[in-house]
Amino acid sequence: MKRLIQVTTALLVGALLSAATVCNGEVVLTLALNKSFVKNIRNKATITTNLTVDAHPKDPHQIKDDGDDGDIHMAGRDSLIQLPLVAEILNARREPTATQLLKTVGIQPVSVSGAWRIWFEHLGSVDQIQGTPAPTPYPKGSNPDHLFEIHPITSFAGIDVLDSFVEIPGYQAYSASKAFPYYDDTDVTIQASDTAIMIAGGERKYNYADFVIELAGKPKDVGDGFIVLGNVYEATGSLENPVSPIAHRMVFVKGTPPAAKLLTMSKGETGHVLGIPRVNLTEIFLIASKHGTTPVSMKLPYEMIIAAVLP
Repeated sequence: MKRLIQVTTALLVGALLSAATVCNGEVVLTLALNKSFVKNIRNKATITTNLTVDAHPKDPHQIKDDGDDGDIHMAGRDSLIQLPLVAEILNARREPTATQLLKTVGIQPVSVSGAWRIWFEHLGSVDQIQGTPAPTPYPKGSNPDHLFEIHPITSFAGIDVLDSFVEIPGYQAYSASKAFPYYDDTDVTIQASDTAIMIAGGERKYNYADFVIELAGKPKDVGDGFIVLGNVYEATGSLENPVSPIAHRMVFVKGTPPAAKLLTMSKGETGHVLGIPRVNLTEIFLIASKHGTTPVSMKLPYEMIIAAVLP
């Protein structure tokens, strides 16, 4: 049955690509996910899996801007997500116990929990179909072509790193006025079968955004976190005109400093935060369920993982 699902998914990916190989001049690649997997994680803040770590850098990134964000990342594979996979510890220098343990991890899988994240950032040139074995070893070491991440990690091999969800000292994130109009202009095509959901799009960027959130509703407890609609404003500007035309879902992981701050806030209150974009699978699931095998081209629904409360 599993093999049949993979074959069906692969055929549908081929059909989707034949209809949408270029999007605004960009080469389009497809991420194919099992529908049951999407249904299970779409309204969750985090995911937990047993990760076999293939590669990681010796030390955390430097801290400056763009990819110099102070994280330490690892590439690996698992039996749950079943996609090329990267996991990242935020503010890794604050977590010496976890980063030291990472250096000693061998071929045995370790338990890793954290915010699940899908973003079209490291596309490569091959469609990614859930359930297809990842290359062994990854040809690009610790930063392979991937669309799925566990980022930020909340627990590594039983070591709690929830306190890493704080400001990255000295890091220059992208401004709201630069990042959000870019996120809003992301074109994708969505299509489904009975067993799979396909998302086709071009490469994206802007990992971290610095912005002010205005709560547009009451936070919803989703078990491992809170999800709340929020309007987005420039951190250095006025709160008259949001930089994105609609409110977006904001994801707060339970046990983190941002979640603790959220619980003190009411609708209409504002907070200065650092956020990481991810695909909004709840909206993707609804669109796929409504239109089925009919391809739908649209702007990508996205939401923000809140990684830190800023001064």
